[in-house]
Amino acid sequence: MIKKILAELKANPLGQLAVLVIALVAVAILFGPSITPHDPEHFSLAQRNKPPAFLAGGSWTYVLGTDTHGRDVFSRIIIGARVSLGTAVAGVAISVLIGATLGLVAGFLGGLWDTVIMRLVDVLLSIPLILMALLVVAIMGPSTLNIILVMGGTGWIWHARIVRGNALRIREEQYVLAARASGGRAASIIWRHVLPNLLAPLMVTASMQVGYFIILESGLSFFGVTGSTLSWGWDIAFGRRYLASAWWIATFPGVAIFLAVLAFNLLGDVLRDVADPTNSAGRS
Repeated sequence: MIKKILAELKANPLGQLAVLVIALVAVAILFGPSITPHDPEHFSLAQRNKPPAFLAGGSWTYVLGTDTHGRDVFSRIIIGARVSLGTAVAGVAISVLIGATLGLVAGFLGGLWDTVIMRLVDVLLSIPLILMALLVVAIMGPSTLNIILVMGGTGWIWHARIVRGNALRIREEQYVLAARASGGRAASIIWRHVLPNLLAPLMVTASMQVGYFIILESGLSFFGVTGSTLSWGWDIAFGRRYLASAWWIATFPGVAIFLAVLAFNLLGDVLRDVADPTNSAGRS
């Protein structure tokens, strides 16, 4: 699998760019406090509304400028990645765990399990995720943890449907039928024969879902319901009032969201081509 991914990336410049962006964001998440040039929460009215370094009056001390409170925009983007992307990744991890488990149960065991799980999926699909998030925040209060729980508790439905569909196909393969005929236990067959064949489609849906959850978290932060002021969405909400006089306050966090979402979507395309080479052949 790894060799196939590397081979696909070698032939895909956009995929290489996506991996580079994701790597930079990962560095920001892991080492953010150590690499930020300034304290992202430090107020300095003497440095307020400094333009980016490439504009007249700008300084390389504040490479992307400062906001109306004198806070460094670049430092806030780096730390904001920990909240925006960290929340999305945590939500996806929970979604994959729940969705893969329930999808396997529904697809491999079938019967009543399949009926109950898929009806639950249908119910959750009828409820907009952002509405569910706002409802949870209204009941439990704004916090990043609550948003993660909403993402994980509702986002699993996409993984469950993908896994179920693939499990229905895989369970009819000859090697699976042979394992069942020889008396193999369901758990052992799933672990040894079914689950390895589900990793590729799960990686594709997970990568795409990270981008979706980044947008969701940023949107909720924009409305101030996540409980964090160090988020890309919150910075856009704060800076939108100053677009005419200090456009960089809102623009650069928006660019960060755009690049992060695009990178994960492009990575998803690469992983999809690895999982199903006919997609790549069709486009070429």
